[in-house]
Order: sequence, then structure tokens, then C-alpha cells
Amino acid sequence: MSEACRHEPHVLRAANEDRWTDALRDHVKTCQDCAIAALAAPFMRRLARVDERQKKLPDPGVVWLKAQLLAGSAVDDRIARPLNIAQMFSYGAVAAGWAALLTWKWSDLQRWLGTLTPSGVAEGLSGSSAGLSGSVLMMLVVLSTVTVVLAFHTILAEE
Repeated sequence: MSEACRHEPHVLRAANEDRWTDALRDHVKTCQDCAIAALAAPFMRRLARVDERQKKLPDPGVVWLKAQLLAGSAVDDRIARPLNIAQMFSYGAVAAGWAALLTWKWSDLQRWLGTLTPSGVAEGLSGSSAGLSGSVLMMLVVLSTVTVVLAFHTILAEE
């Protein structure tokens, strides 16, 4: 590896300031390293003036404020996690309750829904009724109430 020419700093300064002496011009003609440095200097000067960023950096105060807000949001998420787990468990329990009720009493529910037609209502008024048992009716009421409460909780919790 060869050493840099001792005139190279003078050549770079002359190229940057566009102040060439006759001695430096003669030297550049004979020294290949200095000739390359003289050719590269204007390009490097233009490159140094180019701003690579398309957008300017935001104000440091805004960046700090956003970081503080995100840190608070992470704490909120960590605190709300057990409540979210309980809510998901509740959704699963209600869905399982509906699935069990519909599977267990499907024929009774079909028969009861058939009485809700106009002809079924007329038959019910005449005295013959295919009603639901008290336990099934109670399960329908409880599951419906829990479903509505969970739906309201979900809607109101988002706001």
C-alpha cells in the first residue's frame, strides 16, 4: 500500500475553493492520486450539500410526548389484560350455553317455534298448547339476559 501524496490536501483545498496555483496544476498533471482527488472533489462537495431525507425530522418534544403516550398505553394494556381474558371466557361460556341448550332441547324448541305461526296461535287459544318446560324457559331467559349484558358491555367498553 502506497502512501498518500503530500500535496493531496493542498489539491483538495484548491479544488474546493477553486484557487489553483500553477505549481499545483503542474503537479496534478503528473500525480495520478492528486488528479483523481481533484476530479472527485467537486462531486463530493455537491454530494455533501444534498439532503437525503425526503421529510424533515419531527420536533424532539413531539417525539418525546408520543413516547410517553405509548408507554402509558402499554401500561393500560397490561392492566386490562386480565379483564380481556375474563371477557373472552364469558363469550365462550355464553356460546357454549347456547350450543348446549339448542342441542339438548332442539325438538322442543322447534315445536314451540311452530306454535308462533298464526295457525299455531289459533290452536293455542283453543286450549291445546305445546309450551316449553319451566327449566328450558328459565335457561332461555338467563342466556338471553347474559348475552345482552355482554353485548352492552362490549359496546360501552369500546368508548
